[in-house]
Amino acid sequence: MAKKTSLLVIFLTVFIDLVGFGIVLPMLPLYSKEFGASGLAAGGIVAAYSLMQFIFSPIWGRLSDRVGRRPVLLVSTAGACVSYCIFAYGCMEKSLVLLIASRLAAGICGANLSVASAYIADISPPEQRSKNMGLIGMAFGLGFILGPALGAISTGWFGIAGPGWIAATICALNLMLAFFILGESRSPGSRPAEPTPNLNKIGRVLKRPQLGYLIGVFFLATFCFTCFESTFAVLFAGTKEKPGKFSYTEKLVLPDNVEISWHANDGDEVRKGDVIAVIEGHESLKSPAAGRLNRKTKNEVQINTTKTKAYWLMAFCGLVGAVVQGGFIGPLVKLLGEKKMIVLGIFCVGLSFAFIPYCSEAKGIAYLMIILAFFAVSSGLYRAPTFGLISLNASDDEQGEIMGVTQSIGSLARIIGPPFALGLMDVRADLPYLICAVIAMLAAIPAAKYIVMPSKVEQEG
Repeated sequence: MAKKTSLLVIFLTVFIDLVGFGIVLPMLPLYSKEFGASGLAAGGIVAAYSLMQFIFSPIWGRLSDRVGRRPVLLVSTAGACVSYCIFAYGCMEKSLVLLIASRLAAGICGANLSVASAYIADISPPEQRSKNMGLIGMAFGLGFILGPALGAISTGWFGIAGPGWIAATICALNLMLAFFILGESRSPGSRPAEPTPNLNKIGRVLKRPQLGYLIGVFFLATFCFTCFESTFAVLFAGTKEKPGKFSYTEKLVLPDNVEISWHANDGDEVRKGDVIAVIEGHESLKSPAAGRLNRKTKNEVQINTTKTKAYWLMAFCGLVGAVVQGGFIGPLVKLLGEKKMIVLGIFCVGLSFAFIPYCSEAKGIAYLMIILAFFAVSSGLYRAPTFGLISLNASDDEQGEIMGVTQSIGSLARIIGPPFALGLMDVRADLPYLICAVIAMLAAIPAAKYIVMPSKVEQEG
C-alpha cells in the first residue's frame, strides 16, 4: 500500500509539473511579445525552460543519489511553486525580467523528472519497472490536456495573471501532499539516477544506422511540434500592435452625453467583473469578460477575449492527440505497422503545417478546428511507433542509454525550435509554418526509404 501511495504521489508530481507547464506555455510567447520582446527574444524565453531542464536534470539526479529522492523532490516542487508566483507577478507588472526569471526557475525545478524516474525504479521490482515508468508518460499526456484547459479557465476568471496563480496553487497543494505522504525510497542498494548522455555517447548511438534514422525523425518531428506550440497563440490572437488571424470580442455600448470616469486605460488587461468606468447617473461599468480593453469610440468599448479561445484550441489539440494515442495506436500498428505509421504521420504533420497559417476568421473557427484535429491526429500517429522502433533496435541492457539519448535529442529540438520559429514570425507570420511543412514532408522520404523493421534487420545481419 505504501508503494502504491508513493507511486500516486510521484505520478501527481510529474502530472502537476506538466499541468503547470501547459497552463503557462500557450500564452508565454504572446505575453513576451506584448511586454516588448522581439520574436527571437520571446523564443529565448520559451526555450529557457527546456535549456535549464537539460542542464539541471543530471545535477538533481546526482544530488538525489547522495541526499535522497524525497528532499530533492520537495525542494524542486517548492521551487516550482515560487517560479509560478514570479510568473504571475511578472504578468501583472508586464515585466520581461520577471518573466525570464520565472521560466529559468521553472526549468531548473522541472528538471526533477530524472529524480521521479529514479524514485519509481527504487520502489519497483524489475518485472514491474517498465509498467510503472509508463505512469510518467501518462502524466505527460494528461498534463498537456488539462494544462491549457485550466489556463483558459483561469484567464477567464482572473485575467492575465490567473494562469500563474493557479499553477502556483496546484504546486503548493502537491508540495503538501508530498511532504505528508511521500517516503524516502533511496537505499544503499537502490539504482542510481540515470545520467544524462554525453556527446560521445550521443554520437555513438546516432552512428548506428537504424537508430540514427529513427532519432533523426524524432528530432525533426519534435522540432516542428515545438515550433507550433510556441507560435500558435501569436498567430491566432496576435498582439495589440499586430492583430492575429482571429478576433473575438464582447461589446459594450455606452450612453450618450454623460460624464465617464475611466478606471482602465485602452490596451489594459482586465478581469471579468473589474470596474472599467464609472458613468454619471449610472452604475459602475464592469467588464463582462477577461481580456484586453479596446476603447473603440466614445460610446463603444470592446473586451478582446481571443487569448482565451487560443487556450481552448490548444486543449482541443491535446485531447484529440490523447484519444488517438490512447485508443487507436494499437489497432493501427497491427493494420499498418510501425514504419508506415511513422512515414504517414510525419508527412501529414507537414501537410497540416501548410494549412494552419492560412486559417482565418473569414474561413471560420470550424475550419481551423478541422485542420488542428488533422495536425493532432498526425502527431499522435508517429510518436508511439517511433519510440517503439527505437526500443526494438536497442538491446535489453542499453534501453536506458538509448532512451536517454532520444530524450536529450528531443530537449535539443525544444531549445532550438522557439527562437527559430518566433524569430521568423517577425519576418512573416506564415514563414515558420511553411518551413516546418517542408521539413516534415521531406523527412518522410528518408524515413520511407531507410527505416527497416527489426525482424528484417536481424535477417540481413
